[in-house]
Amino acid sequence: MDNRIVDLFIKENDAWDDMITRQTKEIPTLEKMLSQVIQQKTTIGEQTLANVTYLKQEMQTQEKFMGELKMELARQQSYLVKEKKHETDPHAILTVSSQNVLRERIRNVEKTFIELKCNFLNYMATIL
Repeated sequence: MDNRIVDLFIKENDAWDDMITRQTKEIPTLEKMLSQVIQQKTTIGEQTLANVTYLKQEMQTQEKFMGELKMELARQQSYLVKEKKHETDPHAILTVSSQNVLRERIRNVEKTFIELKCNFLNYMATIL
């Protein structure tokens, strides 16, 4: 496979890894904000408690998916570095295919994170 393409894939994966790292660090901050607001409330109804529980579960699920994705990115990076050493690779199609699959998973996780954060902020606005 052409080394320029492999280099682009490596840079792309580095950028995704950075994005996922930043988003993963954001989740505990969101959980802390939610906990602080709930602690300030004098009365908490069942519906509020159910919503808070749901949001926290979604945050934990998102963290889990992001962790799995970071491991998959690391595996792909390792594979790309090994492939870069070989000028001709009969598995070039496999490399492009696995990069495309990884790209799609990252898009899905990013979309889910944005939806989670949007739901969180909307919920925070309604309980304040």
